[in-house]
Amino acid sequence: MVDTIALSPSSRLTLLERIEIARERDEASNRLATGRRINSIAEEPQDFLRARALTARVNSLLDAKANIGQAISSLETTQVGLEAVEKFTQQLKGLAYAAQSATGAEKDALIAQFDVTRQQLDKLVGDVSYQGTNLIADPADSQRVNLNDKPGNDLVVEGQASEIANLNVGTAATDYNNFASQTDIDTAIADIDTALSSVRANASRIGNNAAILTTRETFTQELADTLQAGADDLLQADINAEGARLLASKIRDDLSLSGQRISAQSESLIVELVRSGQ
Repeated sequence: MVDTIALSPSSRLTLLERIEIARERDEASNRLATGRRINSIAEEPQDFLRARALTARVNSLLDAKANIGQAISSLETTQVGLEAVEKFTQQLKGLAYAAQSATGAEKDALIAQFDVTRQQLDKLVGDVSYQGTNLIADPADSQRVNLNDKPGNDLVVEGQASEIANLNVGTAATDYNNFASQTDIDTAIADIDTALSSVRANASRIGNNAAILTTRETFTQELADTLQAGADDLLQADINAEGARLLASKIRDDLSLSGQRISAQSESLIVELVRSGQ
């Protein structure tokens, strides 16, 4: 038969106290290790759920920011394309001006260069694509961008075709009568000037939309950072307080252990005294 070990009331209280101290020490150690005051819904459901809701919105905002960033890249690609279109158009204007004083074979060469440059402009426009979206080809695509984590809050950037036919610049050989007269050349130059105005206006519009998206991108990141800070505050542990709590629990445990030893020694002395008096 196994004898039952009986604890004195004082020893039982000391043991229970040390169990509670161990729990507090473990809790403080865990908070210091994780940096979080709440690590599960069971600890504090209200703050845990509030923090989780904030974190979910932060993730949605970061997804929206990523989409905005891709849209900005698409518009920047379009801007690069329009800059090249403008250069080609200016080159056409230079060829038309050169034809004013050219004759014979020299004029024939300028006419050929003019029409080749027109063709190259169209080929370039076809290459101005970002992830399958081309805002200046014919037909032009459009760019729809969701600006935040709520549906329906979109910015739509409409494309504008900028191929040579859309710019209304004809061929030297046909539309401008091989630059046969000054009138033909003046007509070509006037058409090219109109085309340049159109390209520049389109570039300005695209640049403005890119600026809007850049502002939204920065705002979205800052908003996400603010919400994340709020979520962290709900869960975050006070490192100084937890450190002090850990130290206090160690001191309490040492004192409790010393008290337990003193109590055990006292009980042993009483037993010895009782035995010696028999």
